[in-house]
Amino acid sequence: TNFYFLKLEVNILIFILQVLLNLFLMEKLMSKYRLKYRALEPEDATLLFLWENNLEINQVSLSKVPLSKYILEQYVSQAHLDIQQAGQFRFMLEDNHGNSIGCVDLFDYCAIDRRSAIGIIVDEKYRSKGYGSEAISLMKEYAFNRLGMHQLYCSVTVDNTVSIKLFKAAGFRQIGVRKDWCFRNGHFLDVIEFQFLNELK
Repeated sequence: TNFYFLKLEVNILIFILQVLLNLFLMEKLMSKYRLKYRALEPEDATLLFLWENNLEINQVSLSKVPLSKYILEQYVSQAHLDIQQAGQFRFMLEDNHGNSIGCVDLFDYCAIDRRSAIGIIVDEKYRSKGYGSEAISLMKEYAFNRLGMHQLYCSVTVDNTVSIKLFKAAGFRQIGVRKDWCFRNGHFLDVIEFQFLNELK
């Protein structure tokens, strides 16, 4: 009888240790990143307007024209459409204090070829903190594990050295250069094409 109860206590102890270990691993997984992503909310339109019309960001962006707040409000109102319907999706990025530190886009999505372009904006006061790298990692996990994509790609002007370094560090490979692709400040700029393939397909 004593042996039976001893064995029962050992099994209960092992079970408790397994539960605690699982809780620890779950917490460790959840705290893997300092960032989390969420869908757009109506109140995000003001912040998006500031980012989209920031002269510093526009200098390295491939977009050609500024966006009005009205256009952005309309865009946010359609944010409930998934990437299959809209061909793109923008996520707001928040730190662990709930601050909106930037956004990340998956766009030019092609379901047949299972690929999407990726673009990132990090607010200037949150730069140089590693958030850009975390945002790319989050999007790789989302794109490959949840959407079943095969690849992500991006286009970066040669003068955008910060983004070039960022995407290279994230494992993106340079696959080509478009010569004189963009006209900025009176001269043409080359654009570098980067690609990241999902090797775990």
